[in-house]
Amino acid sequence: MTDTNDFPLSIEKYVQQCIYCGYCSVCPTYKEIGWESNHPRGILKQIEKYINEDTTREEQKTLFQAVFDCTLCGACQNICLSDIPIIDIWIQMRKEAFDKGLWKQELVQITEFVKTTHNIYGLDPKDRLKWTEYVNINLNRRVKKNKPFLFFFGCQASYSGKMMKIAESAVKVLRKAKVDFTVLGEDEWCCGSPIFLGGGFELGKSLAKHNLEKIKELGVKTLVTACSGCYRTFKNVYPNILGDEWDIEVLHFSELISNLIKDGKIEFKKELTEKITYKDPCELVRHTGVIQAPRDVILNIKNVRYEELISNKENALCCGGGGLLKINNRPLVEQVNDRLMDEIAYSEADIVVNNCPLCLDTINQGLKKKNLNVEVIDMTELVARAMGIEEKEEDKD
Repeated sequence: MTDTNDFPLSIEKYVQQCIYCGYCSVCPTYKEIGWESNHPRGILKQIEKYINEDTTREEQKTLFQAVFDCTLCGACQNICLSDIPIIDIWIQMRKEAFDKGLWKQELVQITEFVKTTHNIYGLDPKDRLKWTEYVNINLNRRVKKNKPFLFFFGCQASYSGKMMKIAESAVKVLRKAKVDFTVLGEDEWCCGSPIFLGGGFELGKSLAKHNLEKIKELGVKTLVTACSGCYRTFKNVYPNILGDEWDIEVLHFSELISNLIKDGKIEFKKELTEKITYKDPCELVRHTGVIQAPRDVILNIKNVRYEELISNKENALCCGGGGLLKINNRPLVEQVNDRLMDEIAYSEADIVVNNCPLCLDTINQGLKKKNLNVEVIDMTELVARAMGIEEKEEDKD
């Protein structure tokens, strides 16, 4: 039996709200596993027992495996008739798993990396801007105070091979559009997204406090990021844990570009002949409501041929890569991803545009597995192409 007073939200109350309607069968991982124990209502039932009765170690393992066999995509919460905060409950149960020593070693390792190096890869913090050496960009001179915007790169775009293309394209676009921005450089720490998703609230809060302190030192009021995980964390999590201290406006890259287009500060001069589709990242579409801005950007491209996926906007399919599922159950990631690949193939698109580094990687793996001749690129790269920005462009910053 568990003392519910230890929980930051009244889980017992919400568990009792469930009317077992079954609408949450939209859950992408439940569709693949098929067991009631992995159905959101079934998990809630297990949580109720965990709270009110003595449960065996095996029962606890089954419960905790179920809350980790979830991408946290929000499809269930989006459709829940009882407005149960399912994602928050799952994350709290993940904290319980940590307290009982039932976290997977890979998640423990990432947490240690973030504690010691402030990034999810355990790499040298001084190398956050090392990618700039390979693309003829000097950002060190952009660490200046009192700029209108701060661009936050995130761990993946800073350290992860092909994801560095996101950082490169974003910087080139912002410079071309004459956006006056600054960066944190070595002082940029992981936003805490994977830590919060695992239930590591204390470590996550320390990351948030550091990032806020460094942002305040620069006198910045608006933060821009191209990472949907960072965006959701800044938009939803930081205000909850930092309160009124967090008075920073947060924009996703696609929102900023949409605004610049409307203000006449960006013009797409190049016509793209490929057929394009857009995959909504769960953390943008269901968690933060960023739906129209990416589409506005795409539809401003000259003579664009655009095709929506069958499941789009609030009903978009999950790619399978989120919620730490890649750490906890890789085969399940592939199963969930297969459904998305079917929709991409049906669209007959040449290019899939995305707004999330994790989605980008997962979709790319799925396309290779299915032998689909489709290119997947980030929104930053699409905008760079449409603006006619060359791959090798002289650094005139």
